[in-house]
Amino acid sequence: MILALEKVSKNFGGLAALSDVSFSIGKGEILGVIGPNGAGKTTLFNLITGVLSPSEGRIVYQDRAIVGLKPHKITEMGISRTFQNIRLFGQMTALENVMVGAHCRTKAGLWQGLWQTKAQQKEEKAIRGKARAMLELTGIGDEVNTFAGALSYGKQRRLEIARALASDPDLLLLDEPAAGMNESETEDLRLLIAKIQQLGKAVILIEHDMHLMMNVCERFVVLNFGRKIAEGSPVSIQENPAVIEAYLGKEDV
Repeated sequence: MILALEKVSKNFGGLAALSDVSFSIGKGEILGVIGPNGAGKTTLFNLITGVLSPSEGRIVYQDRAIVGLKPHKITEMGISRTFQNIRLFGQMTALENVMVGAHCRTKAGLWQGLWQTKAQQKEEKAIRGKARAMLELTGIGDEVNTFAGALSYGKQRRLEIARALASDPDLLLLDEPAAGMNESETEDLRLLIAKIQQLGKAVILIEHDMHLMMNVCERFVVLNFGRKIAEGSPVSIQENPAVIEAYLGKEDV
């Protein structure tokens, strides 16, 4: 097990965004989190990454409780994410965007940075090489010097994943990475997620494209109105009456 949520709840005033949610994910596993709009999926990611703190419950990563830690500390521990809305630096190159993602792994201090010591120069070269490798991995290695804002929508999505991978996470959270992609781009994304798993990384995936989800996820957690209503294999989830009702509504008798 790499991550576990134990009876996690999040309230905003009188509104319960998440209620008593528990699940875990193993190392190298791909877990899908699905549910109708407003089910609490992005709130879940915000709790795991420290953007929000739960009202109740525990979140444990690699046997360490992480509730209360700052987002950058959680990133340093090995959890990284992409966002539902693209958050790239449009006036920076693809390479520079990915290098930003690697900053939490730098060791050079303030004075080394100011004086451009040999140690800092060596580290900068290593980060640049790693950033290029992440761009190659995500299929946009030929866009090294392209400004992020000039990339196609699909390539911007890939760049976000490359930047998230640059922090060398053991757990990657992908929030609707296929949004706005065509069928060919979505298939390329499926292959990329499989590559990421082959690197030994665990992935939690939020996505509305159910064809993609059923072909890439090994297990699902289903949320509805902030509560977990089902958990299991793709086949069991497809046949679960509570899941069918959440998506399609209950048939009038």
